[in-house]
Amino acid sequence: MHSGLKPGTTIAAVAEAAKVSKTTVSHVLSGKRPVSEATRRNVLRVMEELGFQPNYFAQALIANRSLAVALIVQDLTNPYYPLLGRGLERAIGQAGYVVMLFDGAAQPEAAEAAVKTAIQRRVDGVVIATAGAERAAPMLRQAGIAVVAVGSGPSVADLDWVSADDELIAYDAVTHLLTRGPRRVATITGPANASPGAQRLRGYLRAMADQGKPEDQNLIVAGDWTRDGGSSAMSVLLDLPDRPTAVFCANDVMAIGALDAAFGRGLRVPYDLAVVGVDDIEAAALLRPSLTTIRIPALEIGRTAGALLLDRLAQGAAAPSRHILVQHSLIVRESG
Repeated sequence: MHSGLKPGTTIAAVAEAAKVSKTTVSHVLSGKRPVSEATRRNVLRVMEELGFQPNYFAQALIANRSLAVALIVQDLTNPYYPLLGRGLERAIGQAGYVVMLFDGAAQPEAAEAAVKTAIQRRVDGVVIATAGAERAAPMLRQAGIAVVAVGSGPSVADLDWVSADDELIAYDAVTHLLTRGPRRVATITGPANASPGAQRLRGYLRAMADQGKPEDQNLIVAGDWTRDGGSSAMSVLLDLPDRPTAVFCANDVMAIGALDAAFGRGLRVPYDLAVVGVDDIEAAALLRPSLTTIRIPALEIGRTAGALLLDRLAQGAAAPSRHILVQHSLIVRESG
């Protein structure tokens, strides 16, 4: 039996204790050359007994990989994205990768800066969960970095992507509001010139048209995905001479802001104003009244994005792209 933890234990020390060559220990660490199962188990046992901690950077050099993946999210303060990140980490962690997290801050320039930093850090792959994936992809590919987009939708034809059906999400939410009684339904959108705001606005308009409701631009107010943005947009809607009696918010965080504005005006939810959001973040069930919302399985999306990324890293850029659509569900609670 070898003695316990020895700080700074080297590959040479492991090789000597296991009675193998340093090259064999390196092959066990990298996994790139075949080693007999008995030898591998012996080397791993000795590593554990000696308290050997592999040098991350040395492993990366041996494998000619950084063993890092960048996740660029729309807004780190939105609880949806940490859950997505957890799913991604679970998918790629067992393959030896770590996740580097970048906050796009809901600003195109911040997301672009994150992409450039990821390239400078020589990450092996990038998962883009923010608008502008179609612009970032060529830069990343030119740098030899694998790319998977989250939530970008089928408009990004030559990219691997994982998404819910954003237009159908909005359609289902608005149809729910309209079929619960005679209501004047407004929407607080994300930025309408980027995903998923544009798709969710289309779903709102289609649902209104299918229910025989004329389009009214006064009922469409752009938000910025934040709670303050939702509150400001709701205040604009409540200042209308003929204010809405229901509102579809393109995410839960803006829906919480809309509730703030409604409560500030003394409105009763859902009697004076019904509210529906998207994402089903944890806070949605904790609010009083609790928030009716569309659930998008963030953990599943993260896991799926990780699996796609690992496949892309294994197959290379020439392999056909894959598009995976995950299912959403309406969660009816107290707000609408």
